[in-house]
Amino acid sequence: MWDNVSAVQVRRYIWPTMNDVTTFARKNERRLLNELRAFLTIPSISTTPAHDRDCRRAAEWLAEHLRHLGCPTVELLSSDTHPVVWAKGPRVPGRPNVLVYGHYDVQPPDPLDEWESPPFQPTIRGNNIYARGATDDKGQVFSIVKAFEAVANGGRPPINVAFLIEGQEESGSGVLFDLLAKRRDLVDVDAVLVADMPYYAPGWPAIEVGLRGLCYAEITVRTLKSDLHSGLYGGVAPNAHEALVHTLANLKAPSGRIKIPGLYEAVARPSTKERDAWAKLPFSEHKFRTGEVGSKALTGLQRYSPLERIWGLPTLDIHGIMGGFTGEGAKTVIPAAATAKVSLRLVPNQKAKTVLRQLAKAAKAAAPPFADVKVEFIHGADPVVLDVTAPPFALIAQAFREVEGREPVPIRSGGSIPVVPALGAGGAPVVMAGIGLPDDRLHAPNEKIGVDQYLKGVRVFGRFFQLMGDLK
Repeated sequence: MWDNVSAVQVRRYIWPTMNDVTTFARKNERRLLNELRAFLTIPSISTTPAHDRDCRRAAEWLAEHLRHLGCPTVELLSSDTHPVVWAKGPRVPGRPNVLVYGHYDVQPPDPLDEWESPPFQPTIRGNNIYARGATDDKGQVFSIVKAFEAVANGGRPPINVAFLIEGQEESGSGVLFDLLAKRRDLVDVDAVLVADMPYYAPGWPAIEVGLRGLCYAEITVRTLKSDLHSGLYGGVAPNAHEALVHTLANLKAPSGRIKIPGLYEAVARPSTKERDAWAKLPFSEHKFRTGEVGSKALTGLQRYSPLERIWGLPTLDIHGIMGGFTGEGAKTVIPAAATAKVSLRLVPNQKAKTVLRQLAKAAKAAAPPFADVKVEFIHGADPVVLDVTAPPFALIAQAFREVEGREPVPIRSGGSIPVVPALGAGGAPVVMAGIGLPDDRLHAPNEKIGVDQYLKGVRVFGRFFQLMGDLK
């Protein structure tokens, strides 16, 4: 739809529209907060089978809410436990079609003892709502749901809006990938809106023009047929944990350089123009280190800026190590096998399948000769770089300017949303612009979303829907 229309031409087609979304957000603030808190109470943890019923319950809750808002089509698709919520608003002939993507599943809340309030008992402290999923992604996607309510105008919204909200984003999006492979019509739209990312800084909204990819795997090292008594065999029996530690150490240098042969050969460094733009963003390394990271130092390749290390370079991280005895008390055992959960974040030109092969080969070469090594792929995605010249990007920029007083800055994300390429497979531009803040602690204890940010999301996305409706 957008091939022959420039952003300048779009502005010619836009007429002033009475923006009553702000009034809606102000008058309904308490209800909007209470509805979000009800959504956040559901522990829809997709990575844990024990919470399968909770994931189903979250999907049903959201589906019922969308029916209540007047969506004539609401379905739960493709899974009994982690269904995709598919909903369509009232049909408005001749107006653009916008698909809203988000996810209702959340990360595990561990470690629980670091939460100041229970993760599934949403609590307002100061001007923030604290709960697991508050910003990733329940709070953000629900602000779009409420924006749709704000502009529905008694059943006639300014555009055709559809919702595609999944329950496995945190565990690989397998159900949604399978669904989109069969139902390409679901992404046959004029634009896709994704809010699963933060502002660059408070008061500085952002449009994400790139996402790092992901290769998540388990590395298992086996050194014995079975666990052995450390008194009887200590000193001669090869310890799987020791072998795993040596293997992991050989995959990454203290400087931060990843020692996987061939890994960096495909890396396309950001252009000078893009790096110069990043250098102009307000950034204090000290505030970033102490306020967001909370560490004594920033690691990684020091010759690159912190922003380029996050947005433009691959990473290798260890997420957990299993094996042997980890319970309370003591057990003098030499472990026969040990497993590490690891991930690599990928940048443009890298491919997840290629990196997996490189990782497997490097891990086997890095292990002691007496150890057997197995690398198992868990999930992943290729990196994404977007063309942001289509008109919807100009309209989301205008919406932010009207609400926030500043247009969004173009940035990349260090994170990954595996399904984004599939969402744009029909040719629709994918607009990635969220309303979280960098210190929202997604995936960590005391995750939050600002009350003001949540209500700004209602206003920004409502205004975006209005502006899209003015396109001819």
